[in-house]
Amino acid sequence: MNRCLLALAMALAAGRADAQSARRLDAIARAQRDSGFSGVVLVARGDSVLLEKAYSPLNGKPLTLNSKFNIGSMTKGFTAAGILRLRSQHKLSFSDPLSRFFPHAPEQKRDITVFHLLTHTSGLAGHSAGTGIMRRDGAVTAILSQRLDYPPGTHYRYADDDYQLLAAIIEVGSGETWEHYVERELLTPARMRATTFQGGDWGHKGADGMRSTVRDIYRWLTGIHDARLFGRTESQELESPLMHVRSEPPFEIHYGYGVRLYVRNGRVAEVMHSGSGDGHHTSIARVLADGTIVIVLSNSGQRRGTTWASYLSQRLVPRR
Repeated sequence: MNRCLLALAMALAAGRADAQSARRLDAIARAQRDSGFSGVVLVARGDSVLLEKAYSPLNGKPLTLNSKFNIGSMTKGFTAAGILRLRSQHKLSFSDPLSRFFPHAPEQKRDITVFHLLTHTSGLAGHSAGTGIMRRDGAVTAILSQRLDYPPGTHYRYADDDYQLLAAIIEVGSGETWEHYVERELLTPARMRATTFQGGDWGHKGADGMRSTVRDIYRWLTGIHDARLFGRTESQELESPLMHVRSEPPFEIHYGYGVRLYVRNGRVAEVMHSGSGDGHHTSIARVLADGTIVIVLSNSGQRRGTTWASYLSQRLVPRR
C-alpha cells in the first residue's frame, strides 16, 4: 500500500493527475475510513479539483461536503491576513508597539511589537490567558499580566496569546469587531459563505474560533492569488517566511502569516498548517511549484483526526 501511495503522490507532483488518480485517491481515503478515519477530503491542482468527498463514520452521523468543522489554529491565517490588510490601509505598521493600541500595557510589555506577535516571538508565557473572559479589555489585561519568559524578539515559541492580542489590535485599529472585520475584508470577497465564528470568550478569538467547510478552505487557498481579494504584494507576503523555526533537511521550516513554510534552496516549496478543537482536526498542504492542494477536515476525535489528516496530507504531498 505504501508503494501505491508513493507512486500516486509522485504522479500528482509530476502533473499527471487524471480520473484514475482521483479514483485511487478515493480508495486511499476509504481504506483509512475502515481504520477509523471520518471526514471530508479535497485534493486539487490549481482550479482542477481531483477529489472532493465526504467519508462518514461507519457508525455515526453522516457527513456531507457541506459539513462544517472547527478549523482550530488555521484561524491564525485569517487573523494574520487581517493584520496585513490593516497595514495596507495604513492603520498600523509591523513595528508598532503594544502601547500604541493598549496605552495601559505594563511597562515591560509596552515594546512588544505587532511583528513579535505575528512571529510568536513576544516572549509572553503560557497559552490562552483570555479563555473564559468575555470583554476585550479584560482579556488583554489577563494576557499582558503574564510574565515575560524572554526578551521580545529573541526566541520563537508558538502561543495562542499572541494571536488573541492580534485580534484585539484588529478591533482597535479598525473600530470593528475582529469577526466583522475578517468577514467583510476576507471571507466575503473570497466567497466563503459557509464559514462562521464560534463566538464566546476571548479564548476563541484570533488564534482559533472559526468553523468552515472543505470548499470554503479551498476558496481561501486559491483566493490568495486572486486580485479581487489581495494585491500582488499582499499575495506574495502571505506566502513569505517571517521567522526561522527549525531545520528538517532538506527543508528549513519557517513561520509565516499564520502558516508553516517549508523552504528549500532559498525558495518556499510548500505551505502547510493544521488545527484542532472539539474533537475535530484540519490539515492543509499546498505545493507552490504546481499548485497541488490537499485539505483534510476530520471529526475522528482530536488525536485520531490529527493522525489521519497528517497521514493523508503527507502521503499526497510527500517530503522530497
